[in-house]
Amino acid sequence: MVQGLYWVWYAIGAILMLTIGVPDVLSFSNGLFLIFYALYVLDLIYKGRYRTGMSDRSVIWKEPSLWLASFIIWLGGMGIEWLGVHTEWPFGAYSYSDFFGIHLFSVPVTLGFAWIAVVGNSALLSGGGSTWRSKWVRAIKTGFWAVLMDFVLDPVAHARGFWHWEAPGGLYGVPWTNFVSWFIMGAFLSLFLPAMPGDRSTLLRAKWLYQLFILLFGVLALKEGITGSFVIALAGVLLAEGSWLYDSRRKVQIV
Repeated sequence: MVQGLYWVWYAIGAILMLTIGVPDVLSFSNGLFLIFYALYVLDLIYKGRYRTGMSDRSVIWKEPSLWLASFIIWLGGMGIEWLGVHTEWPFGAYSYSDFFGIHLFSVPVTLGFAWIAVVGNSALLSGGGSTWRSKWVRAIKTGFWAVLMDFVLDPVAHARGFWHWEAPGGLYGVPWTNFVSWFIMGAFLSLFLPAMPGDRSTLLRAKWLYQLFILLFGVLALKEGITGSFVIALAGVLLAEGSWLYDSRRKVQIV
């Protein structure tokens, strides 16, 4: 159900953003999209863990480790955004518009869900078990996938007024410190997640989810004249495909 709801929302949003834009009467849907993205990612992680025997719980709300990790990522994401908005550190000087809904201390509440979605989706691509060595390796990979997505997302969001960067420079008006911070925060927050599932079905869906998300913003970048982010989006799609093709975990097929 969650997956179907996300893809319907994605399709409608993609059509609107690529054509007439999102009407004011549907502005609430922007924040909901981030929430649905986060729920889809959590659903993928949980169902994959259950299928592969990592969890013996038959319903998602009975696996506290995943909910606790989600709350920590939400809180950590909101906390670093609050710090960024009010101190200009570590991302740089920026402020949010009302595009993503209700604000809490000048930060949209739905941004916490965006962090869950990006970190979770990137961690699914990265894999990794429950040992600390495995988690640190996963963290580095997660930081890479997260910042790759942000190279596409942030310039488009800035150009479309989702949020506003105050100082010029960097990549299409987005300071380089922002991307460094995304890598570090994505890597760090991923450490709280449990071991990622490795069955073929979960990995395939996680790959499609990541690819279609950055592809949408890549096309939006091209529409805005941000050619560099469009090229990065295409590279990201190909890298995700290559990672999938050479990932030994995809050979595990569990119905």
